Amino acid sequence: MLSSLADIQQLEKIHQLALDNQIAFASYCLPGASQITTLVQWKSEPAILSDLSDLESQSGFVFVPFDLQSATPIRLIQPDLIIQGDTFSETFLHGDKPWNQKPKGARSSKALHQASRDEYTQQVEALQQDIATGPLDKVVLSRISLESKPEGFNPSAFFMALQQSYPDAFVFMLYISDTGLWFGATPEPLLQVQGNTVSTVSLAGTRSYHPEQTLHPWGEKEIDEQEIVTRYIDELLNRFGIQSYQREGPLTQRAGSVEHLLTRFGFKADQLQQPVSSFLKALHPTPSVCGLPKELAFAKIRQTEKHLREYYTGFLGPVNMYNQWHLFVNLRSMKVEKDQLAYFLGAGITAGSDPVAEWEETNKKKKTLLQIIEALNL
Repeated sequence: MLSSLADIQQLEKIHQLALDNQIAFASYCLPGASQITTLVQWKSEPAILSDLSDLESQSGFVFVPFDLQSATPIRLIQPDLIIQGDTFSETFLHGDKPWNQKPKGARSSKALHQASRDEYTQQVEALQQDIATGPLDKVVLSRISLESKPEGFNPSAFFMALQQSYPDAFVFMLYISDTGLWFGATPEPLLQVQGNTVSTVSLAGTRSYHPEQTLHPWGEKEIDEQEIVTRYIDELLNRFGIQSYQREGPLTQRAGSVEHLLTRFGFKADQLQQPVSSFLKALHPTPSVCGLPKELAFAKIRQTEKHLREYYTGFLGPVNMYNQWHLFVNLRSMKVEKDQLAYFLGAGITAGSDPVAEWEETNKKKKTLLQIIEALNL
């Protein structure tokens, strides 16, 4: 863990030198852990993978887009250096190997479409009509909210404040020169492999967090939305021939200013007769970020949304490191632009959705990151 102001300042030096020299890195903290891990790659550019099956023979930190068929590539940081917490040498900061680089040209960012409240609620109403009259059960509709980047924005201070504020989330800060600088504090594991144990979750349904409300019953809309995702995971496990698995939930899980319904699944890896990547490919994207039936919901998202999700609602995390996989859905995420902060937000739309309430739900999710930005810049 970062135990002193001096330690924090040292990690900030690593981040700043990497950003100044356009060197790829990822800093992250697993849920419930106190130690930050930082991976730095400078001897080559992060790999571009053509398929998730490539992960079987690779190790590092993977960054996967929502749409695997889009122009947004799968990236894999293969570290030349792994920093555990505050354990690194001063010679790394001052040596000429890592930082004696000519900055690489960063790819210009595409225009980010910001849907207005009216546009978003109209999209919700249109999706509700499709759900009422067709085979769709649920569609996850996302949007981008743009805010001015505060003067003197400190990426490292924001990351560390995020980690301290959300110790039960997977908190990350990632930079690749042609991908940009991303942050997130996601409450949703996608797939974790530790020894012979594989686990995943179904997470859906959102409401504001109030201490006195935690034990109150959830609404029918949220219960139905979560059950859609849970049913999908059950069916997927059966399809892969996994008959013996543990299921716990639905439980209430807090994620900053909101809370969700969550069901946990766990099974023994030796029940999986196919590579882990095959199960991963079937799992992504889950109905919690896409909808059901998945193919129809995916097509509807492409038709409706005017922005590119890029890595939002994709997944990320360390793979094949210390014989473990820790992959998380990229939720509560933000991309740093030159003068703006782009918040990626979404809500699950079902027949029981209220368009205005769905808009407000995305605003509540935005507060996970925004309230920390505001606190740092008072």
